[in-house]
Amino acid sequence: MREKLEELKQSLLEADVALDIELKDKIHDREVRIDKGWIIKVGRGLDFYQRPESWFAVGANDLSLRKCLETRSIFSKRLECGARVAL
Repeated sequence: MREKLEELKQSLLEADVALDIELKDKIHDREVRIDKGWIIKVGRGLDFYQRPESWFAVGANDLSLRKCLETRSIFSKRLECGARVAL
């Protein structure tokens, strides 16, 4: 997995997007932190799209057309004083 994430990091770098990855073996939570103070917690991680019945079906290559699994996402923003506001 680390190799795949490193590959993603390098690919994003070509588009001038810096990605810092921190993996912790003892924690299951998934979150994305954006440099503007936003924190996005995704319950299922990023694997919430259902697999298509066929790779030739509608939505196989367009995720906006694919069915999703139920998940919860929490968006919060770190305030300058260190408190968070959840949306």
